[in-house]
Amino acid sequence: MARISNKIQERIKAGLRRFKPLLKAARERDANRADTATLVLDLMSELFGYDRYSEITSELDKKESVFDFSIQTDGQSRILVRVSPICAAPDDRYLLATAQFAQMNGIEWIILTNGFGWQVHHVEDFGETSPGTPVVLAFDLLQMQPGREAHLETIHLLTREGHEKAGLNHFKLRVEMTNRHCLGAMVLSDAVVASVRRELLKLNPDLRLTPNELRENLAKGVLRPEIVQSNETKSLMVHLKKVKEAELEERRKGADPNRFSTRKGPKKKKESTRWAAKPGAKRKAKAKGKFSESANGDSVVRITQKDAIKKVLKRTETAPPNKPAGRGRVLNWGQ
Repeated sequence: MARISNKIQERIKAGLRRFKPLLKAARERDANRADTATLVLDLMSELFGYDRYSEITSELDKKESVFDFSIQTDGQSRILVRVSPICAAPDDRYLLATAQFAQMNGIEWIILTNGFGWQVHHVEDFGETSPGTPVVLAFDLLQMQPGREAHLETIHLLTREGHEKAGLNHFKLRVEMTNRHCLGAMVLSDAVVASVRRELLKLNPDLRLTPNELRENLAKGVLRPEIVQSNETKSLMVHLKKVKEAELEERRKGADPNRFSTRKGPKKKKESTRWAAKPGAKRKAKAKGKFSESANGDSVVRITQKDAIKKVLKRTETAPPNKPAGRGRVLNWGQ
């Protein structure tokens, strides 16, 4: 709930203290519909905070069967009010005509009241000839206590300040998302069943329980049968499944196809570097050399290939001139 300022709280408390005795007195004398409408006009002005001269009008339609008052903000009608005699229950006989008028003029909310009983209906377009008018909020003004915060929050939804903050729209959304059918469908959804199964496996890793078995246990042992078997719950479960599939499809379409390109793949087996001769090619013969010992005991290599001799001579010619002579191999050139 939105936070209510102290000024608005004091106005609501003062309005309850003033109008509760007046409503009781009007009910005792069986006030007619016109007197009840005058009392409702004072309530909307002093309790709910609407300006009775610029924001409350009854001149939009002269047919009393449609509505009695229209609450306007920014020059547009937002709420239609239908008044019943104070000793009669809020009259919904003309609710369909009022809803059709509201739908044609883009009005979302209808209030039925007899002074102390208030019903708030939301006009919904289901694509049919007649619009839907589910009850979003209902309360008895005589049962409201100035000292209870929950009662003040309920009245604040209909105030001018609450309407500016979309209080009724948020309250309607909360009622829709937290009703028993929606919560039952959420408990039986794949995501919740998988989460419960994961927590059970943490308690006992040896547990053998499939998601379908767990869902069946939740449906039969935890939830009420009328909730599980209702058409509303089943339709919500189908809707949740479609939402999940659409989310996965959206993630798949928006994924970057190159997001794994920088990852190192499995190491490939190195190819053999062994020399392989082409068909018909002859392999070069290795340089032949024979080791022997000279007369003074030094090692002697006998080189018999001309290319090898040239390489040895090139190394000796490019050697630095000042390099000290060291003991090395004595070359004995082959014949």
